[in-house]
Amino acid sequence: MTPERYRKLVVEFDAMVGQAQAVSNNLVGMTVEGNRSYAEAIFTKLVCHALSLRKLSPRSDPEAQELWDLASCSAVARALIESYDALAYIAINEVSEAERQFRVLLWELHDQQRRLKMLARVGSVDASIPNMEQHAEHQRQRLLAHPTFVTLARDVQGKIRGGDAPPVHTSQRELNEASGVNHDYYVGATMFLSQYVHTYPISVHQLMYFRAGEPDALHLASMPLQYVLPFIAKAIDGMEKIWPTCAVPSDREAPSYRTWLKIATEGVRVAG
Repeated sequence: MTPERYRKLVVEFDAMVGQAQAVSNNLVGMTVEGNRSYAEAIFTKLVCHALSLRKLSPRSDPEAQELWDLASCSAVARALIESYDALAYIAINEVSEAERQFRVLLWELHDQQRRLKMLARVGSVDASIPNMEQHAEHQRQRLLAHPTFVTLARDVQGKIRGGDAPPVHTSQRELNEASGVNHDYYVGATMFLSQYVHTYPISVHQLMYFRAGEPDALHLASMPLQYVLPFIAKAIDGMEKIWPTCAVPSDREAPSYRTWLKIATEGVRVAG
């Protein structure tokens, strides 16, 4: 990758993040009720990841003396994509109100059970634990009695019955389909980023020959930015559909915004 092409990518990234920040700012003071009340918090988390990724990435002048931390960039980028997944699952996907209620209940039960498991691991004797256990069990019973429960896959039902509720009840492919995200693109992006998150051999081999300032290194350093741009665009699009009053109309017409949104939907594989 040439420095000029990298600078163009950074400009597009800054514009997209600026658009996301504008959407976030437009949400300030807005009353959010019901089962989409988590949306603003998740979107804010996504925007924070984007801002941190920009700070960690090489500057527009790739010849500057600085640390090129590809592994940390990949970890933050992976977290951003997972934030989009949560946003889509909890708030953006078009589902019935009963289904959305079930998703929120499941999400909250996962939270409660994980807290209790972590407290148990450290041998906590906090006086609030019995109340937490009671609340979690009440939440579990609500899920078991919910009409959506009988439609779940048997393994998911078993986890809920056994006290190990998952955060989501759909497969990644099902979630991508509901979100309008190209599954192959999603897998390719997360697979690349996860090599660095988990310190797999492919990442170590690449880092052994990674030399900041060289064209090949600049190409690798650009990948986290490129991979998250479609998901930032999808998050913006989803938030504006939920709350049209927070939209930033002028930026929606930007060619780069439409391009990244199209990549999220159609992927990058060349037919033929």
